[in-house]
Amino acid sequence: MGSPEQDSSQVINAPEHETSTVATLQSLIVAFVLAMTFRGFVTEGFVIPTGSMAPTLMGEHLLIHSNQTGYTYPVDAKGANLSGAAVDPMLGPNYPLSTISPRTLRHRMGDRILVLKGLYPFSNPSRFDVVVFKNPTDPDGDAENYIKRLIGLPNEAIWLTDGDVFVAPAVSCDDWSAYEIQRKPQHVQRAVWRPVYHSDFIPVHPNRLSGTYASPWSGPVWETADRRSYRCEVAQPSTLSWDNQQLRLSDWTSYNMFSMSRSLRAGRDTNISDLRIAAAVVADQDGLTMSLHLNTRGYQFEFSIGDGVARMRMRPLDARGPWIHEQATEVEMPRAGRVYNVEFWHVDQAMSIWINGSRVGEPLEYDWAPPQRIEQSYGMPIDAWKQRSPRLQPGEANLRWNFAGSPLTLHRVQVDRDLYYRVDTLTTQATRNATPPGHDALVRPGSPAFGTHPDKPAVLGPDHFFMLGDNSAASSDSRLWGNPHPYVVHQIDDSPFLVHRRLLLGKAWLVYFPAPYPLTENGPGLVPSFGNMRFIR
Repeated sequence: MGSPEQDSSQVINAPEHETSTVATLQSLIVAFVLAMTFRGFVTEGFVIPTGSMAPTLMGEHLLIHSNQTGYTYPVDAKGANLSGAAVDPMLGPNYPLSTISPRTLRHRMGDRILVLKGLYPFSNPSRFDVVVFKNPTDPDGDAENYIKRLIGLPNEAIWLTDGDVFVAPAVSCDDWSAYEIQRKPQHVQRAVWRPVYHSDFIPVHPNRLSGTYASPWSGPVWETADRRSYRCEVAQPSTLSWDNQQLRLSDWTSYNMFSMSRSLRAGRDTNISDLRIAAAVVADQDGLTMSLHLNTRGYQFEFSIGDGVARMRMRPLDARGPWIHEQATEVEMPRAGRVYNVEFWHVDQAMSIWINGSRVGEPLEYDWAPPQRIEQSYGMPIDAWKQRSPRLQPGEANLRWNFAGSPLTLHRVQVDRDLYYRVDTLTTQATRNATPPGHDALVRPGSPAFGTHPDKPAVLGPDHFFMLGDNSAASSDSRLWGNPHPYVVHQIDDSPFLVHRRLLLGKAWLVYFPAPYPLTENGPGLVPSFGNMRFIR
């Protein structure tokens, strides 16, 4: 039996214990409410399930390490057919590697991202944002949430031409001259360049390849074979030329190499001419000059650095007279023994030169409307092109890089390409949901994909958005979706292909848990690739 003092102490402390328990429960409830409020209205985490935005955002994928070049690259894991030979993207599809065993592959889960959900109720989305939204064709199914790049805004007409985005006011959708090229902001463009070639990655055992390998860059007085750095020993004029037979400049994407989708099996890689060519230049003596020539779209585009001036200009290939567009800016020239980093961009109908990470002057822009772009890229009038698209290929891009004034070495020679939005035709998937009245012609299987043909521009209403995947060859998006789900038709909007404002969830802004890998086979992804944490551009 306890003493009176003990009993008194117990009686006095009991209310404090009860108060502490109640306070803890209240704190937990408040924390839970705040967390749910934060998740519902501020930010929420999502997992990337597929490769439609790859490699900007990765779905479930496999990492392959090339035993030839040391290059490590992702490939789509969904529906992958591993019976074929893998291809090292730094060598190109002409040189398949040995057959891949599943045991040699590193399996990675999809990126985990954070989405700002409270942004769009207070500010309008911007073109080229990466956006999460409810899938208009299946808002409650297994693929209820989609993530794509926002391309078209309300009250616009969209026409995808030769991989680029052209926009006109919706009321002028039938006026071909009203469409204007849409150029990506600089931070977005830098994020979406796709590697085609890098001189640091050369085969260490070229005799084991299926054919005779040679660098795609070559020239009579240049040493480029089996070298990570290219060397020219003479000061007289010399030329490096790109060989499209060795490595074609196209929208081929290594991420899709094991995919079994219809469009990828068809092998419809498309020639591309929106390119970035870069290198670290080291001259042996002062006085080096250089000029890069890109011949494409029936024009010669020239970038040159010489006599203290960086110059960009263009003219038709068959012209011998003056250049029709020209722009010059004073610059510091290469100095003997110093690294001089150069980049030459031709993208979204604009040219620009970058020296040591800074752009020189303003871009040289040319504002062709889609009819002229088609005529220049495909070599035929638009009326003839309309009858044959999308089976046609645009013309090849040809590269030539001239130097004079000093022996020199080129390090880290790179060629990168831009995103390329493909044209296509609709399949029966476009009509898997019932067709709302008045939309039969838009969703007819076999007709051109939405927004890819002058007879079928994507015309957006006041609350509509047009979405595309960065991995266009493997993306189901506003070009191909077709009819919306019956719930969307009855509750929100019956327009095929488009995303209504009420379906937007938010802007993707951060990869916080990149491509985690499991600790055990078939286990959950636990360990993230910390080096790939990044903001989403």
